[in-house]
Amino acid sequence: MDTGREKLRALWQDKRPWRIRLPLAALCAFACVFTFLIFGPCEIYAQNAQEMTFPFSVLLRGLLGVAALVFAALFGILILLRGKVFNLAVSFLFAVTLAGYLQGNFWNTDHGALTGDAVNWLRYKVPMLVNGAAWLCVFAAVFLLLYFSRRMWTRAVRLICVVLVGAQLVALLSLTMGSGSYRLWRAGREKEGLTRDGIYEVSGKKNVIVFLMDRLDNQYMDAALEKYPELEEGLGGFTYYHDFTGSYANTRPSIAYLLTGVQHDYTVPWDDYFHKAWTEPVYTLLPDIHEAGYQTKVYTDCGYVFGAPEDVSGFVDNVREIGKKKVRKGPMLEKMLDLSFYRYTPESMKPYFQISTSDLNGIAVSEDEAGADRLFSVDDAAFWSGYRENGLTVGEEGKGSFLFYHLNGAHDPFTIDADAEPAPGGSTREEQILGNFRMIFRYMEELKEKGLYEDATIIITADHGRPPKPTGDLSGISESRVSTLMIKPAGEGAEGPMKISNKQVCQDNLRASIAGYFGLDTGAYGRTVESVGEHEQMTRILWMRTEGKGEKKLYTFEIRGDANDFSNWKVIGEIKMQYTGI
Repeated sequence: MDTGREKLRALWQDKRPWRIRLPLAALCAFACVFTFLIFGPCEIYAQNAQEMTFPFSVLLRGLLGVAALVFAALFGILILLRGKVFNLAVSFLFAVTLAGYLQGNFWNTDHGALTGDAVNWLRYKVPMLVNGAAWLCVFAAVFLLLYFSRRMWTRAVRLICVVLVGAQLVALLSLTMGSGSYRLWRAGREKEGLTRDGIYEVSGKKNVIVFLMDRLDNQYMDAALEKYPELEEGLGGFTYYHDFTGSYANTRPSIAYLLTGVQHDYTVPWDDYFHKAWTEPVYTLLPDIHEAGYQTKVYTDCGYVFGAPEDVSGFVDNVREIGKKKVRKGPMLEKMLDLSFYRYTPESMKPYFQISTSDLNGIAVSEDEAGADRLFSVDDAAFWSGYRENGLTVGEEGKGSFLFYHLNGAHDPFTIDADAEPAPGGSTREEQILGNFRMIFRYMEELKEKGLYEDATIIITADHGRPPKPTGDLSGISESRVSTLMIKPAGEGAEGPMKISNKQVCQDNLRASIAGYFGLDTGAYGRTVESVGEHEQMTRILWMRTEGKGEKKLYTFEIRGDANDFSNWKVIGEIKMQYTGI
């Protein structure tokens, strides 16, 4: 028993006074807190400022508060410890900090952008094991150094902590005070925003209505039509264009390209691209519609389509002044720290911190008089709830309306069921597609009840098809990706079967058709969907980026003939991407 007490006493014995232990404890605790709780979230914000709806200054204040509390707790615990217990605790915290820094900067496996897609973590078992071994090596090196030479261990901990904090502090100052810092400090401070105003108001005159269902590949659509015949029954009067290609394989920039014709090669930041697309468009579709006397309302995620609301405030009618935004600080800190931990934790722990960029929506709100958020973000359940509460109203302002609704469609995460009700326990792609069509069909029924359906042009389409497989190279693009396009032109009722066309058309043709539906001169826009012959051979271009390990590249495909046949796809160019986002 005495021997046991002696051993325990030996663990606690320490000839070093607290003033010797204090700097070591402070350095180690500060390096950990600064890396995970300050630098990580700040760097992620700076690199993706375009997608942030809340100001950086609000985030920084919140992070400093959290970091101060965590630092006080860690430092307080360490300084109370003595002897070998103190050494072991400092070694553990230091090893976590060092391994986390190496993880975030050198060891991470590319799991693709955080767009809400489910990650098949089982396919990363080997990388997880290798990564776990690397973490164990760092821990072993730190504890072995302590075992063999406490003096060298002390010097190493002090030096490396100073180097880590110094390197990250210089990087943080560069981000916040460097040449590109204006992007950082202006993010989330917009005086105007893309609002929900007028979302359920149609015109009593002319309506062109677009329902864009995200990622609705024609393979998903075909499967739904085959399994659920009632879908085809609800699409009477529509023509299903079964050979319709998008422009890009991602929402950003495919919707902006559809509406402006401006290409993006991923070599400039997103806010630069969006500013150019909307201030120097190849095709001035929305300004032309607006100038012709029509209301133009677009309901989508502003950061994924417009970038800065002020660039489109002159011709998108639901961009309005929003006053001072209210930031929900709890969710803001939770999500930004999740992103930081996702970056710095070992591969085996990343599933616990994975979020979608859509989770950042709703953090900053602009409340109306009833306390509801005026700002729009893509949320199918919220759209359906608001519709059922309000129904459609009819306005008489202008010559008519262009309404563009962005729905989640076939895109993860799946948040609604087949009845369009929220599915907090999770849903499936098939159910979400059915839920979207339930919403669309009810909307069309109300148009019929108000006598506006036959004169309306209704377009059901997708921004892009199925994403590439996350192989990081061309092997992930071994199958065709064909988007869905269905059009009910004005003058068509709901009678008769849904028609199927195999015209070889693309987003460029759809853009021209939308212009034509408003009586604009389509000569300036190119060929419309309707002008393309049923058996005419067309050449189309589609850009697709790779995801996963390896160098990120953007491939240019030329499609000659039927896009459903991948043998008609040919790579005619590739470039290295520099800016991709979260």
